[in-house]
Amino acid sequence: MNTRTKKQHFVPRFYLENFTDDHGQLWTHDSQQVTGRQTTPENTAYETNIYTPLDEDGNRIELVEDTLAEIESLAAGILPDLLACRPIATEPKINFSIFLATMFARSPAQLRQFAQFQGEMADSVGFHAFNAENKRKEDRGELSDNEKRIYETFLNKKNYTMTVDRRIGLLGFTQSERMAEYISKMTWTYKISEKQQLLTSDNCFNWINGGPTLTNQAYGFGLTHPQAVVPFPLSPNIILRLDWLPRAGWGKYQLNKQNARLANKYQAKHKERFLYYRDSDNGFQRLGMKYKCPPQQLNSGINAPSVSVVRKLKDEN
Repeated sequence: MNTRTKKQHFVPRFYLENFTDDHGQLWTHDSQQVTGRQTTPENTAYETNIYTPLDEDGNRIELVEDTLAEIESLAAGILPDLLACRPIATEPKINFSIFLATMFARSPAQLRQFAQFQGEMADSVGFHAFNAENKRKEDRGELSDNEKRIYETFLNKKNYTMTVDRRIGLLGFTQSERMAEYISKMTWTYKISEKQQLLTSDNCFNWINGGPTLTNQAYGFGLTHPQAVVPFPLSPNIILRLDWLPRAGWGKYQLNKQNARLANKYQAKHKERFLYYRDSDNGFQRLGMKYKCPPQQLNSGINAPSVSVVRKLKDEN
């Protein structure tokens, strides 16, 4: 078995390096363990084989991990220009858009939510097939009392639960190409924070409603909405802002302390579990615990049982 991909980072090391101090370390706040620790990017934000599921023969499928490595390699060469707040050409912008799209798909938050969504859809499809078969039997007078009781049990979604493997969420990568197209068409600007340290998270690519009006977000708020804004932290001082405003791109603007704190709040709200930052900050720890519950942004809109997402359904080597 190929061991080179066992330790797989859900937040790339080259990205986290921009949040390290002079000693190459950064802080991690864990909202589940209620702890803060200082470590290196190499030993931060990774899981074993998170992107390499087993095939039917017990071999690791390396496609996602190998593709992420190629995308990261290109993005790492582009990042210095972004950190210098310089405009970049069309091709690098497209390549970095692909990186941003995979940052969304690879996050533990999105893997969980997409796996849960797939579980809800599978239940819906299975129930409709079950319902159709029962109807055929009922029309022929062949539906037994026992089958009727089973049907009534499954009719009430509170009577049962589902457990799905989180790696089903890897199917979400199929949406990355289209998302990258949208990202590349957005307006990119820089926001500079001089008085407030910026943090990042294990779900650092997310979007918010930038206004000016409130919208109905019952079934999510899509990236293509005219008011969608992506505040993507590049470093403790720089945010790459993506939006749909009709203005010239690559502007460089000051980010006041209030808005910088707001950006940190959004990272804390969208995180799955971890916050990452350069300098120890008790306020960041309180922020991490204030928004301890992981977000739920993906909603199937169907009546479904409770779906539990686990890292794996059975023991693996």
